[in-house]
Amino acid sequence: MLTEGEVRALTVLHGEQTVSEFATQLDRSLSYTSELVDRLEATGLVETRRQGKTKQIRPSDAKALELLTDITQEYSHIDWPELLSGATLRVLYYLETPRVVMELARRANIHRSTVHRALDPLQHRGIIYETDEDAYVLNEGFEQLSTLARELVHHDHRQTVEQHTDTYTILWESLDEFLVQTADEITAEDFLSTGPERFQTYDLPLLARDRRYYFHSETMNDLSPAMLCCHMLVIDSGARTQSYCLLLLSHVDVDRDELRDQATKYGVDNLVEDLLTYLDTSGEERASRLPEWEEFQELAADYGVSA
Repeated sequence: MLTEGEVRALTVLHGEQTVSEFATQLDRSLSYTSELVDRLEATGLVETRRQGKTKQIRPSDAKALELLTDITQEYSHIDWPELLSGATLRVLYYLETPRVVMELARRANIHRSTVHRALDPLQHRGIIYETDEDAYVLNEGFEQLSTLARELVHHDHRQTVEQHTDTYTILWESLDEFLVQTADEITAEDFLSTGPERFQTYDLPLLARDRRYYFHSETMNDLSPAMLCCHMLVIDSGARTQSYCLLLLSHVDVDRDELRDQATKYGVDNLVEDLLTYLDTSGEERASRLPEWEEFQELAADYGVSA
């Protein structure tokens, strides 16, 4: 997430100017401003070009920058750089819906005291309010702050992927992780292979198409079967994919508590419950896209899975 200095720089950058002019506008040293410009250029939020011996800087066309400009101009009396940095943006990312402090802390992966420190100045300025159920909600007119935080994260994820491929689709993302589809192989250590190709890890050789799928995380070294199942359902929730997930759940010892937690995280909890109910009842309770039990048994036999 952006620092206060970076947010302040973005809120005052209008049109093209030299780095020296920008330093004067920020009332900061040329060396500090040069380092700041380098960081912002790395994020893709500003662009630079050389004109003789001078370096010119201008805002990029990033959607996040457009949103930031809109909110800071509409409510120019608020010191946005002081508010929109670090943990506050992490909290705002999850305020697209009312949430209590404990849930915000869990989702944003920060301590509850940090959440309170982020929420207090927002509440003091009337940007958010607390409901009778102890949930925090963005006031009318400030809903776009959550959109801004999400767009900043999406922009950052795109920048990360584009270091490795220029043909991709982000299928799912959270604050610190994302699932991407691409035609190219990505070997960077933070990208974990997932999707149909990953089934080979469990001796389930699915036919892989020309598309590859990767899960990006800076903290994880491997994927659990529960995560793989949820990734598959995000990639494609069709009948064939659900049958493959049934194979995986029948073949591998999957922690059901983890599976349900992951399903909620990826927004596929209803599909996962349908799969578990189907297996528990030997197909007697079957959602519309799931195969007849006899059909699934034949598929399982083809893959050497006991159904």
